[in-house]
Amino acid sequence: MRALEFGPYAAVVRNARLASIAVAAALIAAPVLAEEARPAGEPPPAAAGAAPAAQQGAGGDHARHVMRLPDGVVSLDVVADGAKLHLLTGKHSGSGTTIWHQISTDDGKSWSKEVEVQGPPGAGATVTRGSDARLASVNGKLVAMWMSHVADNPHGGAGPMIAARSEDGGKTWTPLAGPADWPRGPHSFFTLSSDGRTLHAAWLDSRDGPPPAPGAQGLRYAFSTDAGASWSKNLTLDIASCACCWTTSKADAAGNLYVLYRDKQPSDMAIGVVDPKSRQWTRLSTVGAFGWDFPGCPHIGGGLAIRGGKTPEIHAVVGTRKKENAGFYHLKSADGGKSWSEPQRLGDESATHGDIAIGKEGRLAAVFDMVDPEANDGTLAIYAATSSDDGASWTEAKRLSPLKITATHPRVVATKSGFLALWTEQPAPNEQRLAMKAIGTNLELGQAGAR
Repeated sequence: MRALEFGPYAAVVRNARLASIAVAAALIAAPVLAEEARPAGEPPPAAAGAAPAAQQGAGGDHARHVMRLPDGVVSLDVVADGAKLHLLTGKHSGSGTTIWHQISTDDGKSWSKEVEVQGPPGAGATVTRGSDARLASVNGKLVAMWMSHVADNPHGGAGPMIAARSEDGGKTWTPLAGPADWPRGPHSFFTLSSDGRTLHAAWLDSRDGPPPAPGAQGLRYAFSTDAGASWSKNLTLDIASCACCWTTSKADAAGNLYVLYRDKQPSDMAIGVVDPKSRQWTRLSTVGAFGWDFPGCPHIGGGLAIRGGKTPEIHAVVGTRKKENAGFYHLKSADGGKSWSEPQRLGDESATHGDIAIGKEGRLAAVFDMVDPEANDGTLAIYAATSSDDGASWTEAKRLSPLKITATHPRVVATKSGFLALWTEQPAPNEQRLAMKAIGTNLELGQAGAR
């Protein structure tokens, strides 16, 4: 893959590809299409089966709308814990949405029987791709977190965060309160991670009222030293972050917590760090300074992979829809997030959502969704690329998902034998299923599965 060239693409090619994104977006149960994926002045198309999302006001809140989800898997998270992989899914049906946990001890070839993760009685769940339920392993315990469901609430019924903990490897679960000390909610687009000892949560909410920028919410943070039984006083990391883009966090070997999130004015990705001793926040830098200024809801987050401590090597993947630079990029920091390499584009300008993982001997795997040129009908498909030289060069991307089946929001996790990519795909308009495929360190593709 070649590094990004900061010049305009050929207009005809760019417009044709971005028009394809609009076609694909109409097939996905996602709330809003990014601004540059449609002609200027034209409203965004509705997601499949969903009511159009309204324009945001100065306070960053959406107008009331109904979110109609497909039946099947509508949320996905995966966490490696030694030789085990823990999978957390959200499943939707006519009776509502439920959260489920499974374990694999053979790198995803097989999975244990599903166990329902029970939150507080009657709380329900509001999850969707891009605002997924999250899972973390800390001190031998598992903690899951998701948004509760409040009937007739705006934002598709999104309510305050709730959680559950398992002390027996996922066999049974006990309801917990969420980390927010502002109870109204919704608390959304959150991240949950662990350094093995401390549990960290970051999320978006509007407790401060109208933000200083349109289409924004505040980015909040809390930590727990008792596996989610109690949480620290909340800290505001940024008073104006994007109101609807997911956050990502990872801890380094020294316990520093890095949080990647979409900023406002401009809408590029930013990264900061929480010190493990003082719990103070420092905004470090912009990750991909594209200068994209978008007042609406792009629903595009990023991914992080970290190696080492004190001054770790950090790899990030970010998406932007700025016309001149639209696409999905890898960047590397060798100084703990203070500065970054030149962005290197993976895929083409239609690539949007993705993730990254670091495996054995520092090998990297990146996954992303992109308009499938082979299908030639606007279908989004899942692609993967790998690197064996710290991201200096990447293999050509290979399609993982089936031909002509819309697939989106992939995740990737390192395994004993390489990597495992997971995503959701829609074989029918009102059906969404989980799919996965093993990836060798040199992009050899292993078994595929869907359910």
